[in-house]
Amino acid sequence: MKVCVAEEAGFCFGVKRALEIIEQLHEKGQNICIYGQLIHNTTVLDDLKARGIDRIDSLDQLDPVKTLIIRTHGIPKETENLLKSRSIPYIDATCPLVKKLQQVIEKLASTSTQLIIVGDKNHPEIIAARSYATSEFSEPIIINSEEEANDLEYFDRIDVVAQTTLDVDLFNQIAFILQNKTKHFQIHNTICKATQVRQTAIKKLAPNVDFVIVAGGKNSSNTRKLFNIALKQNKNTFHIESSKELFNPYFIRKIEHFNSVGITAGASTPPDEIDKIKNFFEKFTIEKEMNHGRTERNSNAER
Repeated sequence: MKVCVAEEAGFCFGVKRALEIIEQLHEKGQNICIYGQLIHNTTVLDDLKARGIDRIDSLDQLDPVKTLIIRTHGIPKETENLLKSRSIPYIDATCPLVKKLQQVIEKLASTSTQLIIVGDKNHPEIIAARSYATSEFSEPIIINSEEEANDLEYFDRIDVVAQTTLDVDLFNQIAFILQNKTKHFQIHNTICKATQVRQTAIKKLAPNVDFVIVAGGKNSSNTRKLFNIALKQNKNTFHIESSKELFNPYFIRKIEHFNSVGITAGASTPPDEIDKIKNFFEKFTIEKEMNHGRTERNSNAER
């Protein structure tokens, strides 16, 4: 079986930065805890927990002897203001590109435009980013589909921003609809470069292999989008959280007749997890060839 890894896959800059911050503090023996899930990847989160790095979901759970780390998706502005008002020390590991989205929203919210945020309203990044739209002007509107865009009324002016991990094609389709809903239209493409290049890479790879493996958290926005993009290009696409899921007889029966696999991974997926997936299929290929050889030798012996 030919094993192909997408040109861009796995950890992005924001995730690497956050983990490096934590690693440096941990090596110094500093007690730390994380506000919410640092990233959407079970393997990484389990590793942090095993090393004694706790997670809290509200400030009421905060141990005053521990340094608080802000998750990569950011936190609502009012929560950060509360940290400051209580003089609670914290280190902000919010992805810089998520910070940029927050800043763009804050600036636009102070104008008379109708701000439209394209993204998942229940995702922590959008919950945090939405909180920066605090002004006396109109409330921002959050949409996540072409249908929702079509249902919007007409506005004199529209400015649109995107969740950093949004599907680029979806954003372009929604933007096309929105430009017909206003006289003055402005796009602010806040989708991060890492998201764009990963999506482009899997679009290129998926049609040229027999099946695709997408590795990453089931609750990871960017991973789910990679899966959906790959699925459009290749119906034999599988989403796994961990390489352990490959050791499944049902899955093996599904892919044993295939001759090539394409592998991609979400921005929160560690490099060693990608290596484990690659090694699994390389070993699978060797065993498949050995079994085929044994079958041929037995067949020749019978003749």
